[in-house]
Amino acid sequence: MTEQANPFLNADLLSLPRPALKALFQAAGEPGFRSEQLFRWLHVRLERDWARMTDLPAGLRTKLQAARTLAVLTPTLERVSALDASQKIVLNTDDGHAIETVIMPMESGHVTQCLSSQVGCKMGCDFCATARLPVRQNLSAGQIVEQVAYACRVGFALGLRRGGVAGGEEGPLSARPHNLVFMGMGEPLDNLQALIDALDILCDPKGFDFSPRRITVSTSGVAKNVAKLAAAHPNVNLAWSLTATTDDVRDRLMPVNRGVPIRKMVDVLLELPQNAHRKITFEYALLKGVNDTEDDARRLASMARELNAHVNAIPFNAWPGADYQRPERVVIQRFVDVARRAGASITLRESKGQDIGAACGQLAGEKPV
Repeated sequence: MTEQANPFLNADLLSLPRPALKALFQAAGEPGFRSEQLFRWLHVRLERDWARMTDLPAGLRTKLQAARTLAVLTPTLERVSALDASQKIVLNTDDGHAIETVIMPMESGHVTQCLSSQVGCKMGCDFCATARLPVRQNLSAGQIVEQVAYACRVGFALGLRRGGVAGGEEGPLSARPHNLVFMGMGEPLDNLQALIDALDILCDPKGFDFSPRRITVSTSGVAKNVAKLAAAHPNVNLAWSLTATTDDVRDRLMPVNRGVPIRKMVDVLLELPQNAHRKITFEYALLKGVNDTEDDARRLASMARELNAHVNAIPFNAWPGADYQRPERVVIQRFVDVARRAGASITLRESKGQDIGAACGQLAGEKPV
């Protein structure tokens, strides 16, 4: 069958939000309701086998099989933390590159999933293991969404459900994570269109139906795309990976700061339309002797007050070859206490999965041995 005769040829169906999928079907001369059926198969029933999509006509399924493979990620390794039961899953892309996603049971009884948006990362943050990876490329929206689909299947297999009860007529989707955080491998705002398309699919009420308020997108400071994300998904929460309170230190730690210094990023966040549903968070990795002084704590509190942001103070998670260390416990606690006395809303957050290389800054595309 020729490309002209089959508009589905090489189409990335998993990456298409529902309106785009409908437009593709219309271009193919197919009824619009067929695209709704396929969207439900892909993003509610999480089906990846054409033969099981029994309410789609056989002729249409034959055409759809000319699209890109639906199995966009292959699990190659799973590790479970002995400390907190967090699960790190290594998934291979169809061209053989490894990405990681982390499923984290929380004290609330809910599950949070940490998602990757790229293979590697070109931001070059000096304290992050992902930045050391030699391969750097964007994930498609389908590859981002598939990480969530995989977590749903894992949870369903374990008998988990949103309310803690196994079962549910929607199958694996009934075991979806409660919260999603784009804090895995890569810089989400450096892969903006795929991020927006993935959020469209994840928040679609006829798909995964996530509340935007339970999704957080982290950025190191790609200021030019902050407003674009907020326009597309105004209720999604934003986290700024800050990690320094002066440009001199942040320039050394995070090269993005040379183009977008701290004050510029603060101003960009201040210029966002007011939205009572959007939370802004500062992610602050505490590095011994680098950014852990009382003056740092006071400057951090001042910025947090200005933006009405919450601060997550995260003691550094070591990884092989890292040039940094975690501060002593007394220094960490003093930093948090000083920031709090200076008016910051601040939480000391120990990352999950430290013993399996799944904590903040540790993701490095682990390969099976």
